[in-house]
Amino acid sequence: MPPDLGPAGRTRAVLPGRSDRPAAADAFYRKLWEPERPALLAHLLRLAPADRQLRFCHQAGDAEIRDYCRRITWPGATIIGCFVDGTLRGVVELIFDRGRLPRDGEVALSVEGPYQDTGIGTELMRMALIAARNRYVRTVCLVCLLENRRMQRLARKFDAVLAVDAGAVEGRIHHPWPSYRSLLEEAAADGRALLRAGFGVG
Repeated sequence: MPPDLGPAGRTRAVLPGRSDRPAAADAFYRKLWEPERPALLAHLLRLAPADRQLRFCHQAGDAEIRDYCRRITWPGATIIGCFVDGTLRGVVELIFDRGRLPRDGEVALSVEGPYQDTGIGTELMRMALIAARNRYVRTVCLVCLLENRRMQRLARKFDAVLAVDAGAVEGRIHHPWPSYRSLLEEAAADGRALLRAGFGVG
């Protein structure tokens, strides 16, 4: 079983103050482990109805979200979370077939309403794409509803090619093979997470 890392991760950030969020927040990004499935479930259940609609491309109820979390196969996924003051507030899921090379993958991203438009989604996507590249995922696909303009803007930040089909938008991001820099960045992020968990430093 992997170690209990607790909230840890790549960067410490101060989120801008808003009336529905504390003015200063401690944000850390790191991979989630399978024993943290309940934290992932709690995050998805906290999504507002409109955000559930955008995340799942339909209005997912609590029972469906619980079933979705139960069915996640951790060996076939890399899941990265943003913890804000110790609570999981944003998640990106990278799903891919480990049995094929070169691989294709799919990403899905969710950020709770009070923490949207703070850069969390951009950082989660960036880390997911580094993880995809380091796992020889050649093409990363994301699918969102036509009205999900925020996700489309995010995809364009990473040079996604967008196509509209039957009321949905599909974006494809193509990757080169891993580099020393991409491997080192992911390893350093994992190391900082372990260091913070073990010694209380970031």
